[in-house]
Amino acid sequence: MRSVTDKAQLFLYAWNVISRGKYPAPVDEYRFALPRRWRFDFAWVSQKIAVEVEGNAWHVRGGGKHMQDSDLQKYNIATAQGWRVFRFSPKMLKDNPAGCIEMVIGAMK
Repeated sequence: MRSVTDKAQLFLYAWNVISRGKYPAPVDEYRFALPRRWRFDFAWVSQKIAVEVEGNAWHVRGGGKHMQDSDLQKYNIATAQGWRVFRFSPKMLKDNPAGCIEMVIGAMK
């Protein structure tokens, strides 16, 4: 398992503070669509809810690696398999962590 990045730590911290244990913790670095090597930063597998904390896409002209066809294919296949994927930037998590977390919690209800 890869180590969780700082941007993902930001989401996990916000999740723990705002959810206050009322909702299950996500699985980090969850692999899906095997045998592909795709991973979600965080996933609630039984509910097919995933969170991706995008970093590079928000700083590189054209979207960086998160706007490559292979990454878009990842999101399209996830959607076709019934996953609801929430994508947040680190800025979104810093500026409004409660709003990001509430969006995910709303999908769980």
